[in-house]
Amino acid sequence: MATESTGWQEVAKAKLNSINHSIPEDWRVESLPSREQQRKVTGDFIRQYLTTEEVEITETTATAILKKTSAGEWTAEGVARAFCHRASLAHQLTNCLHETFFDAAVENAKTLDEYYVTNKKAIGPLHGLPISLKDQFHVKGVETSMGYVGWIRTFEGKTGTGKEKVFESELVKELRDMGAILYCKTSVPHTLMSGETANNIIGYTSNPQNRNLSSGGSSGGEGALIGLRGSPVGFGTDIGGSIRIPAAFNGLMATSMDGQNSVLSVVGPLADSVSTLQLVVKCLLSREPWLHDPLVHE
Repeated sequence: MATESTGWQEVAKAKLNSINHSIPEDWRVESLPSREQQRKVTGDFIRQYLTTEEVEITETTATAILKKTSAGEWTAEGVARAFCHRASLAHQLTNCLHETFFDAAVENAKTLDEYYVTNKKAIGPLHGLPISLKDQFHVKGVETSMGYVGWIRTFEGKTGTGKEKVFESELVKELRDMGAILYCKTSVPHTLMSGETANNIIGYTSNPQNRNLSSGGSSGGEGALIGLRGSPVGFGTDIGGSIRIPAAFNGLMATSMDGQNSVLSVVGPLADSVSTLQLVVKCLLSREPWLHDPLVHE
């Protein structure tokens, strides 16, 4: 949040630096090619920075990942580290992340692994599945700027609320309870009401198939991240196409629910397959979220 002694440009620059420095040094790539030198960064291009095991994990569908983590074939920690690494690369190539909390994700994964060893079963239907979130959802210990410089170090633009980095969205709570691993929040245009993603904090989020083009909006960070397989499935929000546009621009599948009153945005998943969409929607509905958030019923 800007003060009398600091302008908004300085606040934005400091936030950008903190995002970029949150990426572990071992995962930072020196001398990345420009957009003119390398337009397409999917496929073999991004794979060159990953191990064979990381490629296998991150290019496996969400349903197949769950089969392996639920059977103990893959550890939740191994899966989490692979996706954290690939998400780091995706951000360096497309500017798709607003927040990373990789250390917390790995610790959460270790807890899931310990549970599996002790109980010989998965903790829930999403055991060990990494899920990315649009930077509209609140996560404990993590800032929500939603692309606004004025929201940095605040709770939705307000200070002293007691909710800063404490309040957690209902969707986030449900995903955690089902065993999902949350590890990053993705870029959005400030105001959200845009079909492309750009803001005064991270700049422009580009399309990994052609970095001279847009990743869509307003869930454009999700589109770019999942398009680069930096996430097996993520959640965005939609009013007039904010999930559907990034899905179309990045060759993904998505679903959103229309018919809401006023202009309230609605939550929906993005993924690379219909089976993944079915999986996460069924899991969420099994939690009966309308008992905790009345707006779900509307």
